[in-house]
Amino acid sequence: MIELKNITFTYSNTKIGSLKNLNLSIKDGDCVLITGGSGCGKTTIIRLINGLIPNFFEGELQGSVLVNGQNVTQTELYDTAKTVSTVFQNPRSQFFNVDTTSELAFACENQGMPEQEILNRIEKTVTELKLEPLMNRSLFDLSGGQKQKIACASVAVTGNQIILLDEPSANLDLKTIEELRELLKKWRGEGKTIVIAEHRISYLWDIADRTVVLCNGEIAKELSRTQMNKLTEDDLHKMGLRTNRWLSAREASVSKPH
Repeated sequence: MIELKNITFTYSNTKIGSLKNLNLSIKDGDCVLITGGSGCGKTTIIRLINGLIPNFFEGELQGSVLVNGQNVTQTELYDTAKTVSTVFQNPRSQFFNVDTTSELAFACENQGMPEQEILNRIEKTVTELKLEPLMNRSLFDLSGGQKQKIACASVAVTGNQIILLDEPSANLDLKTIEELRELLKKWRGEGKTIVIAEHRISYLWDIADRTVVLCNGEIAKELSRTQMNKLTEDDLHKMGLRTNRWLSAREASVSKPH
């Protein structure tokens, strides 16, 4: 379980992305979409859960962040990484190797797994995600979408229960977004706890169990999937959310023959 209790945070060098008196609980196995306008604090929530705040990004923090009862703000990053995995907006920012296979191995090596287990996990992940054509290739030669696939694979290979994604569709074309959507559905079916900070929300309309809408660092609304899908275009527009693609995606699915 993830719990953010009475969180107020301001970065040392900017007020953009600040949070104010925020309380948020995410149950095991839930898929939660965090959305809102630019600078509303979406990414800040991701950084609090994975421990990058305060271990990497400095600022004034009040309140507590608990993951499975453990206070993340008082935990070393490498310990948090044994439970929490993150896919960043720019995959290049999370790579530590120059080739794809080594990148998958690195995620497991970081957790001290035996060599044979690492090999088994890589084989399983590559097969499940159909990544054979991308193995043993230079990361520098991959397209943006291919890099995102490797970033997702490096998360999957660890087997971590909690998966965070920060604007994962930002640099993807429609085909790759659909592949990301299928992967999220797979993780959801496996009972993973998924938190997605995202501005482009249309592809998530039937995946997210709950949508948290932020405005100026505060929670403006919390909506269940049912509530979210009852909203009109005007409702979505008033919340500052992209409307037409959400509605068209929803309607296209409803109109499909089953």
